Amino acid sequence: MTTHNRKLKVIEFVLLGVNFECQVSSWKMNNNTEDGDKLYSFCGPAGGEFRADAEPDYSLDLTFYSDWRSAGISRFLTDHDGETVAFKLDHHPDIPLEHVYWEGDTKLRAPNVGGDARTTEMTETTLVIIGKPTFFGADES
Repeated sequence: MTTHNRKLKVIEFVLLGVNFECQVSSWKMNNNTEDGDKLYSFCGPAGGEFRADAEPDYSLDLTFYSDWRSAGISRFLTDHDGETVAFKLDHHPDIPLEHVYWEGDTKLRAPNVGGDARTTEMTETTLVIIGKPTFFGADES
């Protein structure tokens, strides 16, 4: 098989039915799920070794251009601080054979504010995803 690669260029990012992809400059979905505890029993000469299932633990790191207008992402996160809302993140939506996406619920939090003088106002935040997001592959769209 030959090497295949893509540059990150286009996403679609929706929170509570509102599109915010044009304000996002960086994103990363994190699977922080632990492997689960290794447990043993007194079963046979090799012992009964198994792992307990861990609870899913996912998050979404976002860096975006701060926007405090009424329809901006900074204002949206502040207005909905602490609420659990639906999200959808489409990866490569412009490439039909590679388009994949995730849907789920996330708990919103108001962003931190501030920065250095005479720099573009940016905000970095991590949104906790409730449970495991549902993944849809290109052949399932």
